Amino acid sequence: MRWILLALGLLAVSSLAQTPPPSNQVEKQDAFRLGVQLYSLGRYEAALELFERALKEKPQDPDVLYWLARAQLKVGLLNPALENAKGLVARNPRYIGGYMVLSEAYVALFRASEDREKGKGYLDQALTVLRDAERVNPRYAPIYAQRGLVYAFLGQADKAEEAFKKALSLQDSAEVRAALAELYLAAGRLDEALEQYGKAVQLSPQDGNLRVRYASALLLKGRAEEAARVLEEGHRLKPLDAEGWYTLGQAYFVLGRHKEAGVALENAVALAPLRFPAAYFYLGQIYMALGDWQKAKSRLTVAVRLEPKKADYRYQLCLANERLGDKEGARYQCQEALKLRPGYKEAEEVLKRL
Repeated sequence: MRWILLALGLLAVSSLAQTPPPSNQVEKQDAFRLGVQLYSLGRYEAALELFERALKEKPQDPDVLYWLARAQLKVGLLNPALENAKGLVARNPRYIGGYMVLSEAYVALFRASEDREKGKGYLDQALTVLRDAERVNPRYAPIYAQRGLVYAFLGQADKAEEAFKKALSLQDSAEVRAALAELYLAAGRLDEALEQYGKAVQLSPQDGNLRVRYASALLLKGRAEEAARVLEEGHRLKPLDAEGWYTLGQAYFVLGRHKEAGVALENAVALAPLRFPAAYFYLGQIYMALGDWQKAKSRLTVAVRLEPKKADYRYQLCLANERLGDKEGARYQCQEALKLRPGYKEAEEVLKRL
């Protein structure tokens, strides 16, 4: 059986080091405090306006400039963020947050580079900034988490692993453990990845995205029962989103729990109709197994429309059409499947009997 798993990669953990810096923060202007609250809710443009207002009121406040630069990074104002971060470090060389947001700006510029090889110069600059940060506070864990991310982008897995482990030795963190897990996945070290994901979920049990990544890794290992349990437990804590339902549907599908798989996958496509073409493919097979060929055809038709170059999708739609007596439709889909995959024996067999 085939399934499309959640794409796992270190690009998903690019905000590892965005932990607010230690600060003897006193009461700030209302604009600043509201801006921080809006930022935490993901309303970055509104937060940016408030931070700009707060900066006019307190132009020397490093906390305000720190958050302003972070908000600018979130809305794609990379060069202004870089300049603000540089100014923050220059004026406040003992303020650790300045180094952190400056390194993040360099990473963001790398990720925005069309030429990634040339863009690696930004990563070298990020490493230089992090070395400066280490001299300011060698026991500040986000320094090493961010360093691990930079090394991962550079393709230096051993150094990335060392940096992530250093961060964990200073402060255990679900985010860093997840990053380490994904580093292990990229290296094919699945058992070690699962160990790190398991510990990360223990640290942050309500993190639905983390549970989805863990469950996807469990599916790679062939541990569908555990994958389902991880997501079921997560749903009791916090309702699953579209990706959670999709991954749970995959687990149920592998386990042969077709009715439950159908419910989960229908929830996924209801929440995100175009995001998971494979969900329609699984639903087609599920409805075939349940004897509902009309629904199977409906779902497989969507799968083919979304991904017309998938031979398996067309073959399954061929079977549904055949069962419903649509010989012309069946013949067409199997012929298309053969064009996509010459020598597709199952499709050839159907064409022979049609």
